[in-house]
Amino acid sequence: MKFYIRTLGCKMNALDSARVAAALQAAGHELVGEAEAEYVFVNTCTVTAEADRKSRKEVNAAGRVVEQVAVMGCGPRVDTGRWRQYSPGTMVFTDETALYERFGVQLDELPFPLGSRTRLPVAIQTGCDNLCSFCITRVARGPHANLPAEQVIRQVREAEEAGIREIVLTGINLAAWGAEDSNRAEQARLHLLIERILRETEMPRIRLSSLGPQYLHKGFFDLFSDPRLCAYLHLSLQSGSGPVLERMVRGHGTEEARRIAEQARRVRPDVALAADVIAGFPEESDTEHRETLAFIKQLGFAKLHVFPYSVREGTPAAEMAQVNGNIRRERAAEIRELGRQLRRDFIGGQMGERFDVLVERGKSGLTGNYIRLRVPDEAGFAGTIRQMTLTEETLAERL
Repeated sequence: MKFYIRTLGCKMNALDSARVAAALQAAGHELVGEAEAEYVFVNTCTVTAEADRKSRKEVNAAGRVVEQVAVMGCGPRVDTGRWRQYSPGTMVFTDETALYERFGVQLDELPFPLGSRTRLPVAIQTGCDNLCSFCITRVARGPHANLPAEQVIRQVREAEEAGIREIVLTGINLAAWGAEDSNRAEQARLHLLIERILRETEMPRIRLSSLGPQYLHKGFFDLFSDPRLCAYLHLSLQSGSGPVLERMVRGHGTEEARRIAEQARRVRPDVALAADVIAGFPEESDTEHRETLAFIKQLGFAKLHVFPYSVREGTPAAEMAQVNGNIRRERAAEIRELGRQLRRDFIGGQMGERFDVLVERGKSGLTGNYIRLRVPDEAGFAGTIRQMTLTEETLAERL
């Protein structure tokens, strides 16, 4: 079988797709471009109504390219019947085991997915027990579960042997690693896992994906000064207004994020703080929106991922009083503009500094604190780490 995979959604979905592709290839199937494929697998996302709509659109688009489409991922896991009704001509898989059995993959011989020779996501956790009022992840991904430290260490060592220079620790609720239940933030022990990776491997760069602010304790910042940890913390913040965070049932307020900013900058002055922000959450007043803008500016985030709130059926937030769609989009645009200003300020403050840059294809690369630089031809090839100075000439971002 010749196959292609379309992937929507988060880093975990991307990792899932890489794992499925590696398993299918190990079973003798061939990964090809979409135009050559006999099967197209669509790895769906259903975190919001908009993500659900995009997933259906991708399935329709794939159906115009090939005769056989297979749907997998969070969409079928949340509502199998609806997907089968919506796409009667497609193959619908609610889990990877069923997919593997259908295509002759040996479950006891699943290969390690290597999608890149420079940077590799390594899952350390999956699922979530939290009850965020806007989110359906706990249905789509199941309960919180920690991957054993020994398994994570083994994967990092395999990545080392393959020449990978940077790993990205990934999970649905990454920072809750070590807790029995992700609602028990005080039990989180992410720092203990990181300590073992630093002690038991020689991986030169370790990056973290999205982090819940309530899970990062003092032990984490005792380690954060290690230069092998990338100076980049992406917080799953969602709002800078205390009352909005309460309605979101996030399990944290604004003070946790403020504490992280202070502690991180104390040990890593060059740290870049990033955040996810939802604009126009149900019942959000103009005052609460202004609180979010003020908080973002006060903390000086270096990068923002901003989304206008999208109603997701089956969540408590869908039953709340909704903010007008135009107002949601206007608020999102205002936050994005502030984010662009803060990005310019952050990069401007780093001008003239020297950074280790992981060279990627296309003659560019990222610093540890997530600034993209142009790499001259003579600086090396993909997968090498080079020291470079940030200047207007080397900056590869449009500000």
